[in-house]
Amino acid sequence: MGKNRLPELAKTQLSDLLNQPGCILYSSHKTLKPGDIYLMGFNPGGAGGKPLSHHIDGMLDYDKNAYIDESWSNLKGESKKGASPLQKRVCWIIQSLGYNPKDVCASNLIFFQSRAAVDIDYSLAETCWPVHEAIIDIVQPKIILTFGNSAISPYGYLKSVYGGEEDVAPSGHGNWMIKGFKTKINGRPVYVAGLPHLSRYSPIGKEDVTHWISGKF
Repeated sequence: MGKNRLPELAKTQLSDLLNQPGCILYSSHKTLKPGDIYLMGFNPGGAGGKPLSHHIDGMLDYDKNAYIDESWSNLKGESKKGASPLQKRVCWIIQSLGYNPKDVCASNLIFFQSRAAVDIDYSLAETCWPVHEAIIDIVQPKIILTFGNSAISPYGYLKSVYGGEEDVAPSGHGNWMIKGFKTKINGRPVYVAGLPHLSRYSPIGKEDVTHWISGKF
């Protein structure tokens, strides 16, 4: 499937939810091409965002990266562009794997915005998944890198849908683990690697973690 058809597919698949705040791509439209990594969070945070239809209409013109070019706010105020802890952790892990974050296709399992993960309906993952399948068909990643690897997470969803023998390794933080499994999506082999959620877990400086992930490509 070509990237030019992606907005039409998204509007059809998500037709009943287009007025809800959210977005699909966290990376530039230029990342909709073959690449080694597909980065997947859980869902957009915050509140008061523009409706999903607005983002779909501008998807093929969006040339920024949410992890680098946006200023995110929390209870402590607004950070500089790319300076929030989550943004810095995402960029570190991608760079430590040998890639430029700007070149990595990034999205969220669920496209719709909420202040906290518990505030979103997890069943929406099933509604959003056909759009992910289309993106995966375009990107053809070797690895899907998720943050969050509990049962209710991008990793947990992929594990429940596709299955596969699970590998685990220490995360370098208490008893938290990194997890992964081999599977096939759209008939292509891919490795799904799940980190603890990067809003609470920092991989920065944990080279054993990046070495483990690098060995799965």
